[in-house]
Amino acid sequence: MSTPLRMCVVCRQMKEKSELLRVVKKDGDFSVDTMGKAQGRGAYICKVGDCCEKFEKQHSFERAFKCALGQDLKEAIKKELI
Repeated sequence: MSTPLRMCVVCRQMKEKSELLRVVKKDGDFSVDTMGKAQGRGAYICKVGDCCEKFEKQHSFERAFKCALGQDLKEAIKKELI
């Protein structure tokens, strides 16, 4: 059985799902999905590397979800990545 691969919204590299952090949008609400199993539209970011510093500047999640993210969610993402 193969390991699921997902693409980081920042560096656009395919990586194993376990190497990425998932952010979920469901019914207009956003959350950081640490277990990787929450329902809703998901976007992934690398847990290690330069992606943490770049995601805000590149507006990667805004493009993926086609809407703006709140500052509190951005801080929650940073907290999980550090």
